[in-house]
Amino acid sequence: MDPRSIKSLLEAAAEAPHSQGKGKAYEDLVTYLFESVPGCIVDRDITNVFGTEQIDLAVGNIHEVGGLRLLPPVFLVECKNWDEPVDSQAVGYFFNILASRSLELGVLIAANGVTGDLTKGHHAHALGLGAAPRGIKMIVITTKDLSRVEKLSDFIELFHRRYLRACATGQLGAPGPDE
Repeated sequence: MDPRSIKSLLEAAAEAPHSQGKGKAYEDLVTYLFESVPGCIVDRDITNVFGTEQIDLAVGNIHEVGGLRLLPPVFLVECKNWDEPVDSQAVGYFFNILASRSLELGVLIAANGVTGDLTKGHHAHALGLGAAPRGIKMIVITTKDLSRVEKLSDFIELFHRRYLRACATGQLGAPGPDE
C-alpha cells in the first residue's frame, strides 16, 4: 500500500468533473485499499438478477494473518462520494440490502459521513440502533479517515476499531466527536 497512490486516488475522486466520475474514482480507491489487505478479494459493480439493486463492492475476507481478522468473511461496501453527508434514506436502503442477504456487516465509505450526531443517535445514526438487534452492523469511513492512511496497518486498525465500536455500542461504527 503506497501512500502516494492513496493521495493520488483521493485527488482523482475529489477533482472528477461529474458525480459519476467522482463515484468511480472513489470506488477505485476503495478497491485498491481492500485488495492491498492479505486475504481480501473484491468484486465490483454487482447488480441483482432483477436489476433493482446495485452494490459497489463485495469483499471476501479469508482471515489471513495481517488481514481483517476481526471482520466477517463476507461484507458489502457502498461508496458515496457526496458533497454532503449521506442521509437516512440511503443508509436505510443499504441496511435493507444487508438484511435481505443475511449479512452481518456493511461498510459505508461516505466522503462526508452521515447525517445527524453519533452521540445523540439521531438522523442516519439512529438506524444503527434498529439494525443491531437483527445482527447487522455498519461502519462508516470518511474521506478524512482515508486521508490519514499511510500504511496497511493504519487501514486495518481503522476497520477493526470501527467494527469494534459498532459491536460494543449497537450503533453505527462511525467517527466519534474526537476523530
